[in-house]
Amino acid sequence: MTLRPTGTGIGLLAVGFLAVAGCEAPISQAPVPIPDTAEMEAQVEKRFRETRAAVVADPTSADAWGRFGMVLHAHELWDEAAAAYRQAEALGGNDERWPYFLGDVLSVTGTELDDSADAFRRAMALRSDYAPAHMRLGKVLLAAGEENQAAAELERALELAPGLQPAQVSLAQIRLAQGELEEATRRLESVLEVSPRHGQALSTLGQAYMRLGRRDEARAIAVRARSAAIYNLYSDPLMGQVVSEGVSSVLVWERAKGFFDDGNFEQAALGLQRVVAVQPDNSEAHHQLAVAYGNVGDVDRSRYHLERTLALAPEQVEARMQLAVALLDKQEPAAAAEQLARVLELAPGDPDAPWLLAQARASSGDLAGGLATFESAAGSRAPTPAWAHVEWGKALAQGGNAEEAFEHFQTALADDPDSAEALFYSGLLLEGLGRTEEAVSYYCKSMDSKPNPPTVVRLQILGRSCP
Repeated sequence: MTLRPTGTGIGLLAVGFLAVAGCEAPISQAPVPIPDTAEMEAQVEKRFRETRAAVVADPTSADAWGRFGMVLHAHELWDEAAAAYRQAEALGGNDERWPYFLGDVLSVTGTELDDSADAFRRAMALRSDYAPAHMRLGKVLLAAGEENQAAAELERALELAPGLQPAQVSLAQIRLAQGELEEATRRLESVLEVSPRHGQALSTLGQAYMRLGRRDEARAIAVRARSAAIYNLYSDPLMGQVVSEGVSSVLVWERAKGFFDDGNFEQAALGLQRVVAVQPDNSEAHHQLAVAYGNVGDVDRSRYHLERTLALAPEQVEARMQLAVALLDKQEPAAAAEQLARVLELAPGDPDAPWLLAQARASSGDLAGGLATFESAAGSRAPTPAWAHVEWGKALAQGGNAEEAFEHFQTALADDPDSAEALFYSGLLLEGLGRTEEAVSYYCKSMDSKPNPPTVVRLQILGRSCP
């Protein structure tokens, strides 16, 4: 499911600006447009209304026009934003933001590249050391076919900010087109060291490898590109001011996705809270918010939003699996078993659900049902994963079958020698059989793998310590 745009204000301005590009004097009496707010989300309508009112109150204010332009810009009203920025630049000629933002707006459609380049140059005349401006100008020049000028701007951007990934990739594309394959490759590999899923860098590097005759590496890159992300990591504080003016749920959602890709789940959660507040029936947003909360350790909120996801989209298998795991973690195995049984109805081939269902049944007191489910899963699936052997062993031990339980723990250790849980339970069984020295050895190995309170308790009871 994709996020539904529910009235961001795009294309809803009823009246255009009368400001004209290139005029020598500010048009202080330029009519201020009146957006049609009927279909806008409430928070978008409020932002438009407030910033427009500031322009009406003082039409000679460059800041008022510029702020209004930023709101228009953030919500992709390109023509109207461009006119507002021109007005702001004419009224306040020493603020590099207005020509900079204008250059960005004019570059979007690709039909006003010369005007876009001129705007960026005016911004750089006011602030020559701003690396993103050089980068954006370079990309515009590249789009206009001016490779050498573009390369010079991109090189300057990288002198000012060596980690500017979009500049590095664009410069690599120029070098690739000019036949400088080794330099292009070096630049792209440096980007992928920092951002291994950078889609544009991967696709361009695949081309470079192929032209260098490195076909195996090109094929490997093509495989990586299939799961690539579309993003460029760089800092542009000026453009960040525009981004912050975007308050529609669609724009907030996009920003949250960016935080997700960066692993910043706290910020992702903040944005997604706003999305679900505006779109309470958006199951995907609830699911993403649940995942974000889960990653920051807020189990209760994660569970709530998983339940909301399933109330809205009952066939969402991934959310149901995540809820089942959360229920197991919260020691609610019977409820987890219900969820897992439903998962297997929806996705009979799910690789983990049968093992989790067996664990849930055994943990809920249905020991016979749990053991039967373990047997069934083992008879119809690929080799049993190590963690499932541990859970199977625990169920067998609970039923008094210590010998077979020990075999499962040993099988788990053959697959995962560092499994602290398999080591601990092996020690527990050996301790119960009176084989204390062997038990202590397993306990100490468990502590080496992952220090844990249960093992500490057993060692204290035995009056032993590990070397």
